Amino acid sequence: MSRDDGLLLVEQQLLHTALVRPSSVSEMPLQARHFTTEAFAELWEYITRLNLEGNPADFIVICEAAERDGRLSIRDLAVRLACDRDLIACSYPSYQSKRVVDGWRCREAGRIADDLRSATGRREEGAVDRAISELMDLFADDRECEHTAKSAMSAAWGQVLAAHEAGGALVGVPTGLAGLDDALGGLHDSDLIVVGARPAMGKTGLLLGMVLAGSIDHARNGCPVGLISAEQPHEQVGLRWMATGSSVSVGRLRTARIEDHQWSGLTVAVRAYSDRPIRIFDRSSPDIADVARVARRWKHQFGIRALYVDYLQKLENASMAKAPRHERVGAIAKSLKNLARELRIPVVALAQVSREVEKRPDQRPLMSDLADSSEIEKEADQIMTLWRDLSNPSAECTPAEINVVKNRHGNIGRVHCLWRGAQTAFVDPSSETH
Repeated sequence: MSRDDGLLLVEQQLLHTALVRPSSVSEMPLQARHFTTEAFAELWEYITRLNLEGNPADFIVICEAAERDGRLSIRDLAVRLACDRDLIACSYPSYQSKRVVDGWRCREAGRIADDLRSATGRREEGAVDRAISELMDLFADDRECEHTAKSAMSAAWGQVLAAHEAGGALVGVPTGLAGLDDALGGLHDSDLIVVGARPAMGKTGLLLGMVLAGSIDHARNGCPVGLISAEQPHEQVGLRWMATGSSVSVGRLRTARIEDHQWSGLTVAVRAYSDRPIRIFDRSSPDIADVARVARRWKHQFGIRALYVDYLQKLENASMAKAPRHERVGAIAKSLKNLARELRIPVVALAQVSREVEKRPDQRPLMSDLADSSEIEKEADQIMTLWRDLSNPSAECTPAEINVVKNRHGNIGRVHCLWRGAQTAFVDPSSETH
């Protein structure tokens, strides 16, 4: 028996199992596209559709539904597979389903390779990137996108139980600021979180602090995260983290004005942060397609739990090079939101605000001040704006605020914190008091 014939037999056994034992369908994480023949795919669609409607999808129900729809070939196929005495119901349908999905991936990989060979022969622009994206998609979670109220409530109940079992511990990815974690409940999967601020407000410092906080969980185990640093090269990122971990100012590090007693702190910071599972992509003004490709690879290869982008308006969109600026930025925001949903991780992106905010007395940015596009407002699940007191530039520590101006999952409001200029970092007021 050839490999293809063996796979066809496995598909027949799975369909037979689903028809004679409808309760087993929940153990088969399959989609219609995974089957080798169109007839099998259509039959599977009938089975899953009727199961979603809450009916027992045995072969009698399937036959009646197919006959009502005038699909006599589907009816006949259901009868044949259900009554075939040579077919045996699967004892472990989840294992057999995995074989079917693996077979589909092999077929799709061959198709992608053939398309790439043909496209490169024509020197088609973007062919390699498209092939890489399609190959990565083959190993993304095959999640069913059609649900019922029952399945939605069951999933929601699972989240409530997970939060309860955590015993008050943060369920989402931590931000590094207790007040902000309380307000947001941490950063949640599939969310796009945008942080807007004027230039030189410290938004990069806030983001880098979030990266460090996200790379370690409450049990102090390493958690992989990714950083798209379109604004700063990786060595500057390292300097900021070194300053944060050692309490030696970035200015002193740059000029090597380091006191003897400070070297031990620097050594501790370097050792501690060098072991963090953080991936950094520091290409200047990368295309959004590059960002998506790198993020997909990080998710597949390292299992990143969050992605941080510095910053949104620095990304490019080559496919819309001639479009107006606000349309390009809008498309980038939508792509980041889609990426968050696809990879099921939070994506945190910094954003510039317009200069109009400087004309107001308090200079606190509003959501409407986000530069270039109102699409950012529409796509983001949470939007925060950053403000800090600039009245005393030489002060070691100054008041700051993170204003949650949009939150699809809860309340909005201001979170008070402090800015430590020497370390270019935001901290909780309680930590400075101690």
